[in-house]
Amino acid sequence: MGRSLISDETLSSIKDRLDIVDIVSRHVSLSKAGQNLKGLCPFHLEKTPSFTVSPSRQIFHCFGCGAGGNVFTFLTRITGGTFPEVVRDLGRTVGIEIEETASRSGPQAGLTQAVERVNEAAAAWFQQNLRDERVGVTAREYLTSRGMCSPTIDQFGLGVAPDEWEGLLKRLNKNGFSQSEIAASGLVIARSNNTGFYDRFRGRVMFPITDVRKRVVGFGGRVLGEGMPKYLNSPDTALFKKGQTLFALDHAREAMARTKTVIVVEGYFDAIALHQAGLTHTVATLGTALTAEHVHVLRRFVSKVVLLFDPDAAGVRAALRGLDLFVNSGLGVKVVTLPIGKDPDTYVRENGPDSFVRLEEQAPSLLDFALEHRLAATQGGTIEERIRSVDEILRILQTSEHPIEREERLKLVAERLGVNESRLIERYPALVAQQKQGVGVIRPVAVGKSGNTLFKGIPEERDLMLLMLRGKLSPTDMRRLRPEQFSVEACRKLAELALTHMDRDGRVLVESVLNESVGDPDCGALATELSLRDDHFDDAPEHIKACLDCLDRKQSEQVLRELIARLKTAEREGRVDDVHVLNVEINEVRMRKAGTPTAGVVSLVKE
Repeated sequence: MGRSLISDETLSSIKDRLDIVDIVSRHVSLSKAGQNLKGLCPFHLEKTPSFTVSPSRQIFHCFGCGAGGNVFTFLTRITGGTFPEVVRDLGRTVGIEIEETASRSGPQAGLTQAVERVNEAAAAWFQQNLRDERVGVTAREYLTSRGMCSPTIDQFGLGVAPDEWEGLLKRLNKNGFSQSEIAASGLVIARSNNTGFYDRFRGRVMFPITDVRKRVVGFGGRVLGEGMPKYLNSPDTALFKKGQTLFALDHAREAMARTKTVIVVEGYFDAIALHQAGLTHTVATLGTALTAEHVHVLRRFVSKVVLLFDPDAAGVRAALRGLDLFVNSGLGVKVVTLPIGKDPDTYVRENGPDSFVRLEEQAPSLLDFALEHRLAATQGGTIEERIRSVDEILRILQTSEHPIEREERLKLVAERLGVNESRLIERYPALVAQQKQGVGVIRPVAVGKSGNTLFKGIPEERDLMLLMLRGKLSPTDMRRLRPEQFSVEACRKLAELALTHMDRDGRVLVESVLNESVGDPDCGALATELSLRDDHFDDAPEHIKACLDCLDRKQSEQVLRELIARLKTAEREGRVDDVHVLNVEINEVRMRKAGTPTAGVVSLVKE
């Protein structure tokens, strides 16, 4: 495995120079909770914070979904990178270089890295073309006409793909990339007669699409002059998933974490224009509607979302589609409506960022926006259309979790529709029944592992591992600890790690156990959960002894059951000598159970 190629000393050196709170805070909004910090978990949907970070132990754990580990584990899960990739990136930030071989971890990782290198080379070539006096002249004039200044062009790495069939392909071949690597990047298209490839992007202004690790994962291209499609994106690759990616997220991340707000627009130029105007908490979808995955990404950073779509019918539909996506997401959502004929790009350039801030302050919530739209649609309609609109409005109202808010809006709706409020209320049971049958219900996307963190073993196993991770087990206790006595596999692994990480005096090196446990998802999740629990024990040494005694008894009972089963078999088969030996062994086990427990029970069964 790639992880084994990185020494423990190197991992410790990197971790010692980092603070997990700083790293996690870039992705999750944290608040103080005693000695720890808490926030909404980025790995599953929740409304009440159960994600906990311990500054003293440099670990995290979610008591909702069971995710847990250290800074390496967190970044591996949040970025989708492999363990070696995350370690390499963190090493660079603290001045520790990792051998390139440490990042090799299987065919898929190798393909991802190859696509990343191809994309980097392509981005550099596009940018070089834009700077070229001859090749980039048309693109530069176009960008100037769109109000793009040089620092902004450099910041977002804009470039140009010349109107050539194999310009990029030849450059990448010259750079030493294989045909398969180039094809895997999605930057070329196979010819229909199977005679090779040609460039996907030709005669276009190019927008590199980067992830939160600032890797170029794909590209968007806007055609220069006439041509269709006007905008073209990279296809999905090993590195790029359009429905999960937001343009400019890496540029907006810090401002989003600071303001706890994100502005969501639909186009590259809209996002860049708002950034250039100082509204740096802006991201854009990639020509697709918002998805549940997009909402999940946004929840990592913010508590408020501002939807800023074009004021045409398509923009309205895009905003309305967000209603089911954002329901019960824990995010406050507003919809900013621009004047007719204006898009975010032109509006902010003509009116400045302050005017947009005023629009945002006056903007309705997404729920109110949806209600107003449906109410307007009922005016002048037929009775059937009004009935359908009433049902749609009631369904929208049900998305609000606040009964007082629903009641106030219901009064407003009844007044606007000219119907009795009681008649609207009568429709609720039918709609609730539909929802229970799954009609029209949008369920959140599950991310990561199962959310069940209930401990499945006996309490004594849990308490022993909890107290071990607090450093409470004495050398005498450790001599009695037997991994095979634990029924829960994660506990067995933790016990094994504890026995392999002890100092000369026989005490557990807790930090070493935690560091190594996070490499195993189940073991690491249990370790971080137990480390952050606040269980209190009046007499820890006495409780440890009682737990060890309990495990001894349970193992004795298991041995006894096995011996009795073998005795019955021996009696049925008439093996007199075996019957005698087994009876002796059974009596010895029973005597041990009746007396003071020994330091573990050795199996008495003779094979």
